[in-house]
Amino acid sequence: MRVLLFLTAFGALAAASPATFVTALPVAKDQWLIRFNFQQTLGTSSFLSSQFPINNAYGLTPKLALLFTFNQGFASLNRDTAQGPLNIRSGGSGDTLAFARYTLLRVDKPKSTLRVAPLAGLFMPAGSNSFQGPQGLLPGSLQTGSGTVDPYYGVTMGYNTSHWGMALDTTNRNNPVAAQGISPGGQFRADAQFQLEFYPPKGLPDEGLPAGVDLSFESNYVQDGKGRSNGVASESTGGKLLKQDLFLELFTLHWQVGAGVQVPILRDLNGSGQIKQRIGFSVFFEYYLAAPNWRHKGGHR
Repeated sequence: MRVLLFLTAFGALAAASPATFVTALPVAKDQWLIRFNFQQTLGTSSFLSSQFPINNAYGLTPKLALLFTFNQGFASLNRDTAQGPLNIRSGGSGDTLAFARYTLLRVDKPKSTLRVAPLAGLFMPAGSNSFQGPQGLLPGSLQTGSGTVDPYYGVTMGYNTSHWGMALDTTNRNNPVAAQGISPGGQFRADAQFQLEFYPPKGLPDEGLPAGVDLSFESNYVQDGKGRSNGVASESTGGKLLKQDLFLELFTLHWQVGAGVQVPILRDLNGSGQIKQRIGFSVFFEYYLAAPNWRHKGGHR
């Protein structure tokens, strides 16, 4: 009974979080969630990308959460050109994402939770969109930012029971055109997750805190608009991509660790010569921390 009451008060913390999108991360009032990620992507033209995003979420009130994502990484590309083989690489900080999420609909029951929440924020230009190589501007896949402040908004939904759960989101990133460098087009994204707990086989334990292992099946649809280079439209940019993901996740009330693989199943890219993702791998670890003491001092005066 204590475990069920805890789940009712703190939402779906005993269920695995989505691995490939952070909009639906469960976070309660006065909690700080921190997630460390390693994401590896392999593509055509010997493309290799290694990214290390750090996600932070803080529950300011029972309904309002603040989320921040910081990223570091590098990428490399090997291509044959008329002048011979071209080996190029780049790295550094990526754009920083900050947004607020407000729960409009909240339904808590003894064995299930439901959340529906709109979100809005900004991508701030911490990365670079003007990395240069031997032949001028590097392609967009090797740039780490957009060069502009990009509005970001959408809606997310999460539903969890003691044995299974699901999460959905749709988001838009509007990328203004930068005067110089590579300007990626706007991005529409839709994600879906279904997670199934298969250990322990009977769900919540009779005593102690919940812990278990989940399989998480996730799908990611991304539609990118056409980009620009120094203000000039680039025809061979943008397109549509659908990926299917499978993650194995170990979770408790206080932390989670997960690892999985991502495979593109549908591609419709504009123009020719674009880098095509072949496979991706991802590992993450997240931890829930209690509120700092100063958040509670006012209540004891």
